Amino acid sequence: MTLASAEEILGPGVAAALARPIETARGLPSSAYTSQAFFDLEQRRLFPKTWVGVAFADDIPERGDAMPATVASVPVVLVRDEAGQVRAFHNVCRHRATIVLERPAKGLNNLQCPYHAWTYGLDGTLRAAPFWDGTKNTSKAPLDRKANGLVPVHCGVWNHIIFINLDGNAAPLEQYLGPADRALADIDAGALRLGFRFSWDFKANWKMVNDNWEVYHHVWVHEGVFDKMSDEVNLDTGETYTEMKPDGNVLVLRRKRTAPVRPPSAPLAGYSMPTIPLKLGAPPFAGCTGAILPNTTVTMGISGYSPAIYEPIAPGVTRAHMAWYFLGDAATSEEFAAARSRVIDRWLGPSRRFEDRTGIRSQDHHCFELQQAARSSPVADSVQFSPSWEVNVHYFQKWLLAQLAV
Repeated sequence: MTLASAEEILGPGVAAALARPIETARGLPSSAYTSQAFFDLEQRRLFPKTWVGVAFADDIPERGDAMPATVASVPVVLVRDEAGQVRAFHNVCRHRATIVLERPAKGLNNLQCPYHAWTYGLDGTLRAAPFWDGTKNTSKAPLDRKANGLVPVHCGVWNHIIFINLDGNAAPLEQYLGPADRALADIDAGALRLGFRFSWDFKANWKMVNDNWEVYHHVWVHEGVFDKMSDEVNLDTGETYTEMKPDGNVLVLRRKRTAPVRPPSAPLAGYSMPTIPLKLGAPPFAGCTGAILPNTTVTMGISGYSPAIYEPIAPGVTRAHMAWYFLGDAATSEEFAAARSRVIDRWLGPSRRFEDRTGIRSQDHHCFELQQAARSSPVADSVQFSPSWEVNVHYFQKWLLAQLAV
């Protein structure tokens, strides 16, 4: 069965309407968010060819730690090897194609298939295939252990995030993430440690995350954090205070130095966390946030780092994985426990429950769910973009169709 193209699923003229200048462009129709066929197309053509965020390096912090994951319906296993390096393999035994690792594990010396006990080293090499030829050590008909090892997957770690590329044909990770590297070039992220980790599901398409990479919604969605439109735009000139600069595979939001300074009583004050060190000679840093396409976001503030990975589950279901990093002992010490909680509560709300909608992220995800519900309407296809605020959104949707076209 031939997989339908984006044009066949979305209808003729969609790509052309999206490609117009932002002032007259029209966004992706509802079928891009609700159709199982379009979701399957993304899983087949988009996620295998890009670098995809799959986990945090602190999910497998020590030698022998391992965890299963799924990308584009493909099972993989992440493992920290003897040298402390993160590796990725197809989570498939080379004997009869059984899942090798079923659940996260710590301190393993090897990976063993639960079906016939084929055993692999932390480097993926086949170590044992007991009784393959009737002998305990497979001495009568020995197997080529190198040729029958776990199949590796291209893997890399960037700022505590594990990325993989399934088809092995993407540009090197450092090149793919070049714009993000440049945006954070002055930050010493190596000094950061994990303070908190959280995962939850929301009932909306994964693309809603990248469609939200603008600040137009801040005043209405995040009341109490962003209270006045004058915090976001010069009301006399219409100039926004946030630079929106899509670049390659990254959508960047960076606060301009001409932006208004918050008074000490504003909600962001009083966190009392040590600031992240800057590299020698770096200019003052006011924070930066970005979306690494297709499924990862990073927010770097002056005292904390909050990366997130979004895992597509179904056309209308996405699983969010988020982590919070702080400087050194501030990530775990009792001295900074209250300050850490204030930072995390700002994102998730004090109850740490998505339903309470008092945290920034849960507020965003509630809006995504409202959008997903609206996409069931026959009048929801005529989507347009604000030229002042939604450059990133327009760019992302064009990027997506370009990726699916080849």
